[in-house]
Amino acid sequence: MIIKKLSLITFYTLLVNLSVFSQDGFTVKDFKMSVAGTSTLHDWESAVTKLDATGSLDFSGTQLNGIYSLKVNIPAKGIVSTKGKIMDNKTYEALKADKYPKITFLLDKAAVNGSRIQATGRLSIAGKTQTVSLSATGKVDNTGNITFQGSQAIKMADYGMEPPTALMGTIKTGEEVTIRYELTLTPSGEASGTH
Repeated sequence: MIIKKLSLITFYTLLVNLSVFSQDGFTVKDFKMSVAGTSTLHDWESAVTKLDATGSLDFSGTQLNGIYSLKVNIPAKGIVSTKGKIMDNKTYEALKADKYPKITFLLDKAAVNGSRIQATGRLSIAGKTQTVSLSATGKVDNTGNITFQGSQAIKMADYGMEPPTALMGTIKTGEEVTIRYELTLTPSGEASGTH
């Protein structure tokens, strides 16, 4: 009888500890993110070189069960093009980066089904905020790191942005851009948040 009680107490303690760990805070371990679009001259792509994110997640073993919160901050001037400074300056002008130095995403809700995630959140760019729905995948490794992967198309006009132009307006970028991301979060205290 005493052994049975001790086993129940041990089991209960493990459950409590697992629950506390599963809701622990997470920060960025690593990331790859880009913004890609088109123009009348050529397609273009810029890399996100700086990013900070925090989240509260629920998982058991290597299975993600839920996402309680997620906030992502991207410095607008941390977006760098392969086409050089002229393209970068056009990008920062479109983003109104001097007035609104950060791009942010704040999760409102997320539904997790296996590795698939359907989420809704508020995306703020150039001083305007829109509600966006996005699809992603989430994978937990055996060390407790969680990697989200996906892409999201947005229209510049939805955020009051003018598509950049060059050479007196003869080169124009398309009105839609695609954000591609691979974001790995780790339990708090183990990551830097820059790449």
